[in-house]
Amino acid sequence: MFYVLSSHNIYALRRQFNTLPKDNTTVIINTLDDKFRGQAESYCKEECVRYFITESDGTAATGKNSFLDQFDKDNVPHAVLIDGDDYLTPRGVHCYKRMMGKKDSPDALILFNQVSLMSPDDQKTERTQCEKRPHEDITNMPRHYTQGSAVLDWDLLAQGDLISDNIPNATEADVDLFRNYITLLGSGMGIDELSTRLVFMSRKVIPYRFKDLVVGEDTLQYLEVKDAFERGELVMVAHKESKAPTYIYDLRISGIAVKESGRGRGRGFLTWMARLLKELETLQKQNKLHKTRVPITEL
Repeated sequence: MFYVLSSHNIYALRRQFNTLPKDNTTVIINTLDDKFRGQAESYCKEECVRYFITESDGTAATGKNSFLDQFDKDNVPHAVLIDGDDYLTPRGVHCYKRMMGKKDSPDALILFNQVSLMSPDDQKTERTQCEKRPHEDITNMPRHYTQGSAVLDWDLLAQGDLISDNIPNATEADVDLFRNYITLLGSGMGIDELSTRLVFMSRKVIPYRFKDLVVGEDTLQYLEVKDAFERGELVMVAHKESKAPTYIYDLRISGIAVKESGRGRGRGFLTWMARLLKELETLQKQNKLHKTRVPITEL
């Protein structure tokens, strides 16, 4: 079953079904926006798409946990989760449908070297902070493709120059915070990427809930599932998206990490990073961070 978690953009919801099969997709409407809720419900009814409206508190974690709840209730063996702003390529739909039918499908599949859509104005602070941005019509918006944030040298990144060079008035304490963050993240990811998310999953993933974080709930859930993989409790693989992507991130209308990081001329990044660091430190104390590489798979 394909699941779309949708919270704010009706144009992006409609775009999902350029590739997704309507008869094997469930839309989870999790929003505080009454107007969007009505638009999304009307669209799903008109197109005969299965949907549920769940209680929202405006956080990404609550919406994603609503997906896990529905996945559990549906009692289907596998799920593919698509964020409402993003979409699967035709190849992605084909690959994941094929995986759903295989007896030896992995329990968890993550993506790295992810492909994103951006527009020429996406790096401007006024653009990232614009309240209208999540609701914009994507139909004729300018675009260019970019790759995810690959890490070539974790030790070099951990030196902290990224903070001192890019955040005005950054203190030594800020740099130390970043050093600790990168060191712990590098010791647990198992891929050369700053963040990733699970896309394809079996029912074994359902117990791994999303933590209530402004940014980083996907990364934290991944690290918990990776720990289960290390303990032999489930099978995990990774797909490198750079050559033949299955999933496209649309940062033109989303990008909560970009928006939050831009607050206060970069101080927002330090705020959410500090919260995520505390969670990483907890995982470290529990011996749940592992440097072991995630096996690469071809789709």
